[in-house]
Amino acid sequence: MRQITTLVFILLSFLSFGQKKNKFALLLHVQPEVTFHKNDYAFRWTEKKTVTTFNVGLNSSLQYKLTQRFFSDFGLGYISRKLNTKVFLDQSLLPPPYYDSTLILYVTKSVAFRTLQFPVGIGYNLVKTNKTSLFAKGIYVPNFILNTKYKTNNYPAFKKDIWQGYSINLGAGLDYVLRKGMAFTSLLTYSVKNTVARDNYTFSQDERRIALTHDYLQLSIGAKINL
Repeated sequence: MRQITTLVFILLSFLSFGQKKNKFALLLHVQPEVTFHKNDYAFRWTEKKTVTTFNVGLNSSLQYKLTQRFFSDFGLGYISRKLNTKVFLDQSLLPPPYYDSTLILYVTKSVAFRTLQFPVGIGYNLVKTNKTSLFAKGIYVPNFILNTKYKTNNYPAFKKDIWQGYSINLGAGLDYVLRKGMAFTSLLTYSVKNTVARDNYTFSQDERRIALTHDYLQLSIGAKINL
């Protein structure tokens, strides 16, 4: 958590500095996404297929205009990314008071990762007019899991506080000026790479400690406010 606190203070410092510079803008986004994952990580012989789950996150970022074409940004986001999937939950590995050596095996209906995200992006304005900007963007996103909720036996969300991995997202977006100093902004990205740490409480018929791998298509919509 010390790293998270440091990043938050850095963001706040840039926000206060950015108020003196017209090159800075604050981005506030709602982020609905379609998450792609397997229907079953547990059983060896069942048919495996890719299914989708709908999730929604929030993000706030500070953007800096490097040139007339290039810009960069970094921020802080949150999402509870739910996977409707089966995986074995080993009760003998759970923390007290939920540990029980006699009731070892449960199968989940879903798993939800409650995650802080720290996106760092760079973009390029492909087309720019007085009212509209069409841009391409790449984003590197470290993911920090606060807790994980396993839907199986009325368990609470278990605290994790670990780095899950990172995402590399690519996409395109549009800014449209609504009035002086404010624009509507949207961005559609896909996670071309998304690393996922192994979960200590889960396993399958083939391996211990499963990584619940997944990808996502994310739409970011919101406001861009010049500082």
